[in-house]
Amino acid sequence: MSTLRAMTALFGVFALMAGPLFGQAAAPVKSPVAVRDVKFMQVRIGAQEHPWNRMQVELQANATLDPKAIKRWVDKVKVTVTQIYKTDSAKFEDWNYYRSSATVLTLELGKPRSVLFYLPGDIVKRDNLRKEPDYYFVQVDVGGTESPLFDAKGALLTEQSRAVHREIAKKDVFDKAKDAADRGVITTPGILRPQYLLIFPDIVPAVPASPEFIREDASAR
Repeated sequence: MSTLRAMTALFGVFALMAGPLFGQAAAPVKSPVAVRDVKFMQVRIGAQEHPWNRMQVELQANATLDPKAIKRWVDKVKVTVTQIYKTDSAKFEDWNYYRSSATVLTLELGKPRSVLFYLPGDIVKRDNLRKEPDYYFVQVDVGGTESPLFDAKGALLTEQSRAVHREIAKKDVFDKAKDAADRGVITTPGILRPQYLLIFPDIVPAVPASPEFIREDASAR
């Protein structure tokens, strides 16, 4: 009888362990930080003659990297934006590519914050750029780990749907666009810039709530 009770107990433990594995599918992993929205507009900066192009990337921290963590903050969130403007040429090698990054010091869970990037007015006029690029994508890195944009099947994650322009939202198309951009931005470093590198403040229209940044352009002494 003791052997029977022991076997019954063993099967009971196995059933408890196997239940979550076989009874239901595992819940999808949530990205720590999601791109809630991306907006474009032209703004006047100080006394500059030509309007600048502004890209607003609204972020929201949804979960910490450690699910057991007590603090409700996600630290060191690097945002990299890439803009692609087509030209009269049919060759994508002749298009205009711009890229910039900014590292957010910390984001509180559930509270959206916007990171702004700017193209100078002289560049907008020189390159005949519209307010909104033909294509764009946003990459987010949290604590040194890049957050995925696509799932294992190549589908764009729902919570990152605004991070990729709709016309390059398929994985194979995105990969080609990113490959072209990776080569194109080599010739345009430092043109697209984060908000903390503006010469004059952008005050009209009102700047949305922004986070604090880690100034990677300034070396420690």
